[in-house]
Amino acid sequence: MANKKVEDTPEIDAYRTVYLALKSLDPPAQLRVLRYSAEMLGLKSESPGASGRASSDQEENQSSDSTASASTPDAQTSDDIEGINAVALKWMRRSNLNPKSLQTLFSLGIDEIDLVAKSVPGTSKRERMRNVLLLKAIAAYLGTGAARVTYEQLKEASLHYNAYDANNFAAHIKSFAPDVGGTKESGFTLTARGLTAATDLIKEMLASKS
Repeated sequence: MANKKVEDTPEIDAYRTVYLALKSLDPPAQLRVLRYSAEMLGLKSESPGASGRASSDQEENQSSDSTASASTPDAQTSDDIEGINAVALKWMRRSNLNPKSLQTLFSLGIDEIDLVAKSVPGTSKRERMRNVLLLKAIAAYLGTGAARVTYEQLKEASLHYNAYDANNFAAHIKSFAPDVGGTKESGFTLTARGLTAATDLIKEMLASKS
């Protein structure tokens, strides 16, 4: 009977309730809940174990931040990556591209990143139009994280690079279907295959410059 009485005390019930509520959470979340509960109850002290764990979590987070920073292309020149979307930065790391080289093709460091290459490869208007589409979409990708270009933007750039063929525009867009989706009204967005094609094109253009 004595044991039964101990098990039914409010403190033991609280242990059980807290354990059941926290056991499904990961350790950092468990610690946050405990800290918040302690603050709400006006408790100032921390157990040595919790303090040690908090220090360990903090060190781990700082280490992760340092690793992420070090893996950023040209991390030592933060000005070069200002304005580049986080999604695009991940793509750049995966593709082994860095801001310094991309500056020869895109206007990095300004509010609206755009295509500024002196020329776009292609032996026909159709081929140049496809390449303009890929590159303009990447310019948008760098700035917004979405590889999408409007019809007006594509037309303006195509005219600039002698790639616009009004009579065959719709047919050309249709032939680009594996690389891009969308319509004249909604705009054109690169597919996964299109992003790969754009990456290869950029590397080819950078290689030809060097």
